[in-house]
Amino acid sequence: MRGTGLPQGRLGAAVALPVIFSVSLSAELKAAIAPIRRVLLPVIAISSVYNVLLLAGSFFMLLTYDDVLPSRSVPSLVSLLVLVALAYAFQALLDVTRGRIMVHVGSLFMRAISDRVLDVISRYELNRGAMPNGTQIVRDADTVRGYLSGPGPLAILDLPWIAVYLLILSIFHWALGLLALLGVFVLVSLMLLNNRMTAPLALETMRTGAERATLADATLRNAETLRAMGMAGARREQWHRIEAAYLRANDRFSFISSTMSGSTKAFRTLLQSSTLALGAYLVIDGSATGGIIIASSILSTRALAPVEQVIANWKGMVSSRQAMDRLRGLLEAVPRRIEPMGLEEPKSALVVSGMTAAPPGTRAVTLADVSFKLAAGQALAVVGRSGSGKTTLARAVCGIWPVLRGAVRLDGATMDQWSPDQIARIVGYVPQSIELFEGTIAQNIARFRPDADREAVLEAAKAADCHDLIVRLEGGYDYRIGPQGGGLSAGQRQRIALARALYGNPFLIVLDEPNSNLDHEGEAALGMAIRHVRERGGIVLVIAHRPSVVAHVSHIMVMNNGRVERFETREDFEARMKLPTPKFGGEAPRAVRSASEPAREDAGVPVEAGR
Repeated sequence: MRGTGLPQGRLGAAVALPVIFSVSLSAELKAAIAPIRRVLLPVIAISSVYNVLLLAGSFFMLLTYDDVLPSRSVPSLVSLLVLVALAYAFQALLDVTRGRIMVHVGSLFMRAISDRVLDVISRYELNRGAMPNGTQIVRDADTVRGYLSGPGPLAILDLPWIAVYLLILSIFHWALGLLALLGVFVLVSLMLLNNRMTAPLALETMRTGAERATLADATLRNAETLRAMGMAGARREQWHRIEAAYLRANDRFSFISSTMSGSTKAFRTLLQSSTLALGAYLVIDGSATGGIIIASSILSTRALAPVEQVIANWKGMVSSRQAMDRLRGLLEAVPRRIEPMGLEEPKSALVVSGMTAAPPGTRAVTLADVSFKLAAGQALAVVGRSGSGKTTLARAVCGIWPVLRGAVRLDGATMDQWSPDQIARIVGYVPQSIELFEGTIAQNIARFRPDADREAVLEAAKAADCHDLIVRLEGGYDYRIGPQGGGLSAGQRQRIALARALYGNPFLIVLDEPNSNLDHEGEAALGMAIRHVRERGGIVLVIAHRPSVVAHVSHIMVMNNGRVERFETREDFEARMKLPTPKFGGEAPRAVRSASEPAREDAGVPVEAGR
């Protein structure tokens, strides 16, 4: 674990909840666990009264054996019984109260960290590459919340009361206190040994469990390919290998934990019997009364209970400590974004100047020194071989992938100067791989905005010429889309994605191979949508593999190996090629045709060279 320092002025919280302060916390995590510090003193006060009431049973037995039985006083027995019943009632009330407080603390932690967890999930891979252990961050947040809401922290708060119980036992007789102290020492030794033996196994269980979950998710997403290509056997062998590693680590962890737990219970029983035997000897020797035998047995059990509780919750404490450390690392890797003030929505131009970009987490750029300018009402078709950087260009222009050098500007301002709500109105995007979300078609077109306008949804669908397609489906716009767009063909998903991009009439529309799954009718709809955007003063950037798109743009840019090979108007392109404007379904000009042919693999441009 990295870092074990404690924040100054918070020693009490650190003593009470070492799982949280066992790692150096970022400012965000300190703010998330702030409710713990606020309720710490009230919970300590409640726990103090609770532990005092726990003495009621011991003193009831002591008074019953030493006073009631010798005097044969029934009224005294009834009075003691009423008093101990009231003590037990208040004890139960206080225990429930502090338990509910800790459940509330866990919920407050989750609410404080929830938005940032989603922020990390949505931004990590776009900024830093593949996210380690997939969505483990969600399980980590749940692990910390579960520990805070459980009995583990309360057991830690009860630990200081061991000294009080040992003191009372010592008052009964020093030998009883010494025996109980020996028992506490043995249990603490078992606890430390348990931590030493299980900590690495807990990490291994987490790692293999994350691999197992990732493989299961991938199998679910690619079930069709696995079945069609006969890959189920190979995937099964991979699953068995990961499953075996997970079970091996988990079984060893559980074996050691259960062994320690069983040893603790056996030792506790032995200690209780030893306390009874010692008490009996002291009575025979005349050093103690008969009531002390029972009272000391109950007190010794009570003195060991907090240690037993800590051991029982040790796995959760270790897991929470590791989860908190991973949360800190991921939150620091994806800093909180400061929301910009926002600007007036752009109306005139898109300017890309000297832009260099690369997939997040890689050292080889796929786009180098790209510059061009488009005015309102213009559209650009980007053509080139596969791997020439077209998709990188689309993602960088939209702000999906970071720009390493240069800038993308709308009306002179970079994309990060608009708020997310404004970006939703400024940019429309159709990715190369279409992803529709579970929900109705209307919700998908409206981008799941709570303030979605019905007229705007219909307008976007008609602009993409998919209104008739939608109303032919069962339920029309209320047709529910399953996971990964299930229930719709690839062409239908692509046309609905186009309508989603057009929703709200964004100024900038970026289309990455929007016609890869379209038929002749879909191609015509795409061309009409591009013309419509241009007529209303928007800008379109379309990654083109088919020549039909070229007929509807004002400029063409040819890319090769991550660089701009040629940027020109469509008229100059056609004049240079001495070919007529391509028609729907017609043969592509040579330069455009070559862009759709398979390409040799590009090695990429080193970052140092790009910079």
